[in-house]
Amino acid sequence: MALLKTLKLTVFLIASTLSSISYGAGFAIAEQSVTGLGRAFAGQAAVAEDASTIFFNPAGLTYLTHSQIAQGLNFILPQSDFNNNGSTIAPALGGTALTGRGDDAGSLAVVPNLYYAHRLNDDVVLGIGVNAPFGLVTEYDDDWVGRYHAIKSDMMTININPSIGFKATERLSLGVGVNLQYIDLELTQAVDFGAACLKTFVATSGALGGACAQPQQHDGKAELNADDWSWGFNLGLIFQATDATRFALAYRSKISHHLTGDGEFKLPANTDVQTVMGAIGGFEKAAISGDVDLPESASLAIHHQINNKWAVMADASWTRWDHFKELAISSPDPDSNLNSMKEEEWSNSMRYGLGLTYTHSDTWTFRGGIAYDESPISDQYRTARIPGEDRKWVALGASYNYSDHITIDAGYTHIFVSDPSINDGTNEDPASSYTLSGDYDASVDILGVQLRWLFL
Repeated sequence: MALLKTLKLTVFLIASTLSSISYGAGFAIAEQSVTGLGRAFAGQAAVAEDASTIFFNPAGLTYLTHSQIAQGLNFILPQSDFNNNGSTIAPALGGTALTGRGDDAGSLAVVPNLYYAHRLNDDVVLGIGVNAPFGLVTEYDDDWVGRYHAIKSDMMTININPSIGFKATERLSLGVGVNLQYIDLELTQAVDFGAACLKTFVATSGALGGACAQPQQHDGKAELNADDWSWGFNLGLIFQATDATRFALAYRSKISHHLTGDGEFKLPANTDVQTVMGAIGGFEKAAISGDVDLPESASLAIHHQINNKWAVMADASWTRWDHFKELAISSPDPDSNLNSMKEEEWSNSMRYGLGLTYTHSDTWTFRGGIAYDESPISDQYRTARIPGEDRKWVALGASYNYSDHITIDAGYTHIFVSDPSINDGTNEDPASSYTLSGDYDASVDILGVQLRWLFL
């Protein structure tokens, strides 16, 4: 009963507190383990230090000596300050400067996770995890300079991951898990109804739209909301090559979501705008749908116990981001202005990590690590919704064995983000496209704390 209440609380926390820029490459969330955070997640598929191995490699469950619960909280503070450098409205509207100021898209987030591992016998261990493997929120002020490109981009996932790990031989452990995943997506951006009035005024030879034909003076908003449930799986193996060295291979499958929901336009209070938009149509609330493939990933890792004090670990991990070709929104009404398509064309990416663990005593364990995380986003396709770039991780962590049953873990990471530049148009037609030009000053600080309870 206590575990069920904790599971419900963790799902609620994930649903209610996830808000910030994405913390790994693309919109992946790497923060699935506080002990792993202290090593920059280096070699995580082979470490198998606590129940969070359910996410990274379910085969690692066989390395846990006792049943346990691990409940973690990650406090994430990103910085993503935009510096404007010549952003303009559409050439067909005069090509003048976009009004508004720079903005910081980041805000403090709390990302929880929960894992429970139950040892059935010497060879078989069951587990279940609740976490958020993908997500982001980039949220700007309504009057920032890039408001016609993006205001809020909020993608949340909740993943429920029952797993099993078993020893196939004395040296080979295998694991498998099922991932039941919910996704919720919200997208908003400003709409320049003053420009729409001007286009209407020109198209009708002055019969309609003249009273509100003032670009950037009559902003409204478009809001889209959609969600979906889907499923996938994860697999893993660990081979104990020697008493001191083990190799691991882990795989998480693609999860395909077909999101459905609704979209609407919020018109400005100006009655002339409302009259014109009502006359031309296409701005009514409507059903929407869209597809997104959350990518598969694979990791090859090694863990080597140098002596009874020191261990070293490393990994190379791959994520298949090339599924993300476009952000397409469809409405059953072909005349609806909610229909849209934004080309993305992301590339597959790699992540490399190197970490150390130092067991100081039966009471204290210390960790450290570095990592390099490639961005899947090229300069050509970077947008204000996900202004990602390559990342360098530096991490420290520690564990304190409070008693035979309770261990307290903490980890801290600073992520250096290569300053992303952006030169993004609102559509493919250069004459009618608003262009956002500038760069971001970006970094991320992450503090994680975790409580582990061992059932001896």
